[in-house]
Amino acid sequence: MNSTLKFMVMRNMKRYLPLLLIALFSMVLLLIRVKITQSAYYMFLIWNLFLAALPLLASIVLQSSKRISGHKYLFYTLLATWLILLPNAPYLVTDLVHLRRENSVPFWLDLLILGAFSISGFLFGLASMKNVYNVLLNRWTRTMANIFMITVCLLSGMGIYIGRVMRYNSWDILTRPIILLKDIFTTMTSSDTYPAALGITLGFGLLQFLLFDLYTTSEK
Repeated sequence: MNSTLKFMVMRNMKRYLPLLLIALFSMVLLLIRVKITQSAYYMFLIWNLFLAALPLLASIVLQSSKRISGHKYLFYTLLATWLILLPNAPYLVTDLVHLRRENSVPFWLDLLILGAFSISGFLFGLASMKNVYNVLLNRWTRTMANIFMITVCLLSGMGIYIGRVMRYNSWDILTRPIILLKDIFTTMTSSDTYPAALGITLGFGLLQFLLFDLYTTSEK
């Protein structure tokens, strides 16, 4: 590992250490539950948390790589990739639907586990949004960057609906784009489904933007 790459890794490790500690805390809680119950029921949370970390990794590369920032095609390709991955971060909040009462484990422990993973995922997403926002401020006007971030949050809200209710994954936009777009159009135009689709899109989208605004304001 050359000195430049080593410096970048160490700098980011220090910067994101609190996020990594929250993620580690979440996984330790989950392992305690596995030990108590001898059940792997919530182990899918680790995979979901990994997916939630991907937009942060993409944003770090976008922010740190001068080669990518200086190459228009690479820059917008990675920006689009980040946008596709972003809903995986707030999506963890919806895993609260798996909360259930079991005699073999205290209810508060399950609530704490799901809450910790949800918060960790959301923080990964907010950190990635902050990185991308800073990058855009160096390329666009502040107004354009703000409009883009509002749009991103609404698209992320729609992504949560697509993932939780329609049961699509991020990679389906590449492997099944036509089917995905047809299903989205049908969902958004059907009287049976559009109220929930619109509600989740606007609700989660606006919540994400408000938290992003709070996150960025607190760092000033």
